[in-house]
Amino acid sequence: MAYNENYLFFNEGTDAANATGDGQMFSSSSFLGANVTGSAAVTLHFASRNGAATDDLVVVTMGSSDVKLLMQELAAVLSNPRGGVFFQTDFVGEAANFLSGTNTLVITTQA
Repeated sequence: MAYNENYLFFNEGTDAANATGDGQMFSSSSFLGANVTGSAAVTLHFASRNGAATDDLVVVTMGSSDVKLLMQELAAVLSNPRGGVFFQTDFVGEAANFLSGTNTLVITTQA
């Protein structure tokens, strides 16, 4: 079976703390892992775009502490055999999000 790359696009809103309206797209092959970093926060790690030793990060803050659901949704996107682009945004009213129940995103990438 042929493997098609999946792409995850994250877009910060401009209303949250530290949000600058930044957006970043990552390929599923650059995904390194995820860890719980708060009672309702998960940090996603991606290989640095510029080859730095530190990871590019996306911190997802959830409306609840349902980490299991977030990980199931993330795994479904990362393992999608058809490939595609999946969107996650902070902007109110956006229906295309692949992770449910999220409140804010903070993206940190290496320059």
